[in-house]
Amino acid sequence: MSNTQETIHRMIGASVKTAAKLSGREAAVTGILSGLRHLRDVVVLQGGEDAARTFDDQVREHVLGRVLSTMKTTAEPITVVLPKSAEARAGAIMRDVSESCLVLNTVARDEGVFTHTMTGLLDQLIDQLGGMPYWAELQDALRAAEPSWTWESSPIKGDVTLH
Repeated sequence: MSNTQETIHRMIGASVKTAAKLSGREAAVTGILSGLRHLRDVVVLQGGEDAARTFDDQVREHVLGRVLSTMKTTAEPITVVLPKSAEARAGAIMRDVSESCLVLNTVARDEGVFTHTMTGLLDQLIDQLGGMPYWAELQDALRAAEPSWTWESSPIKGDVTLH
């Protein structure tokens, strides 16, 4: 694993642990989805729907790769339904780590940081779920609009740490 990839995966792992500790595993999963949606939204803003389809294809390829890898050790991978709940604190933590990785991507020579961020979030999603998400459900979750909130209406109520 390259230093950049290791750094990105550690940042994401620490953020997931924090989100799970503060809000629970299910909230951490929905937070990871928020982080992935944030990446997809940036792709749409920068490259439009064609770029979004490429992003979706990369997500599908990575998940399929994990499925195939899992099949080497088990007869059939466990498929898990995504949680429907949303929790603002976990979402904020995971969007923040996604944004931090995007800032690193601006100074990188290639798109490796972006790819490591996407795969790191997907790996954490699968690990936190304890199985593989249904593709159609994951695809719908990534395309869903992010819940909007303002600082004044946020349930965080000042309970914010800087990391």
